[in-house]
Amino acid sequence: MKKFLSVFLAVLMVFSLCACGAKSADSTEANRSPVSAPEAPAGEPGFDFVADTESAAEQENQLPQVDPEKIIYSAEVTVETTEFEKSMEQVKELVAKYNGYIEQSSVNDANFRTKSSGSYYSRSAEFTIRVPSSDFSQMNGDLSSIGNVPYSHTYTENVSAQYYDTEARLKAFTAQETRLLEMLDMAKSVEDIIAIEGELANVRYEIESLQSSLKNWDRRINYSTIYLNLQEVREYSDEPMGNQLSYGQQLLRSLKSGLHGVGRFFKDLLLWFVGALPALLIIAVLVIVLLPVFKKIRAKRRFKKQAKAENSNK
Repeated sequence: MKKFLSVFLAVLMVFSLCACGAKSADSTEANRSPVSAPEAPAGEPGFDFVADTESAAEQENQLPQVDPEKIIYSAEVTVETTEFEKSMEQVKELVAKYNGYIEQSSVNDANFRTKSSGSYYSRSAEFTIRVPSSDFSQMNGDLSSIGNVPYSHTYTENVSAQYYDTEARLKAFTAQETRLLEMLDMAKSVEDIIAIEGELANVRYEIESLQSSLKNWDRRINYSTIYLNLQEVREYSDEPMGNQLSYGQQLLRSLKSGLHGVGRFFKDLLLWFVGALPALLIIAVLVIVLLPVFKKIRAKRRFKKQAKAENSNK
């Protein structure tokens, strides 16, 4: 009895997988465009072009529709802003406007020492935004209202093949689970019950794994992802980008950037000097006070050396 049950379970599994493959093949054949039949001669009796055309159109409408594609959209966007706090609020307003949510966020601020010294610092924030796929393009385009967008890139991932293959396997395992439950109701011996329950546990594990994969895909398909990098700047990046400029324009931009860099250097140097001025004054006072003392000490040492030298010569 136990050998018969094992063979029966193996045959049942093979039958289920074969049925799944046949079903996938049938759905593929059904999704193909129908091949039009050759036209009958115009003079052939019983041929009605209008009636036959309408009948063909009705039959075509009755064919199963092609399964929609499953595409995952995501984007990476960098936004420059001169008003950091305002832009942070605008990001939250845009997310709420398109019924999305912020999955993750982080803000990089200056430390206490930088703030207390009054030095210039730039803040930045990173967001992982989830927005309904139907509003993905509009949300992505509206990010330019927050500030300057020097970088934006959109990614697409078509998971249709994996999705529908997983869906077909899930149906096959679900059908197998139903048959195993029917067998479990008819089983009488303890050995048969244990064997069926063991196979049922394996089937349910596969079902849960496939359901988890489908739910994860559905979540990523229905809600697109935008990785937003918000950067605080003194001034926006010039447009167009460097590869669209002439050589002379690139030289002028380099010179302008160098002058700005020199200006920032001296500004920072002046801030450092003003901050260090009290310490420099104390050092200057110590030098003024202690310098005569050091000179007297050195003079005494020289006088002693000369005295020793004169005594030794005598």
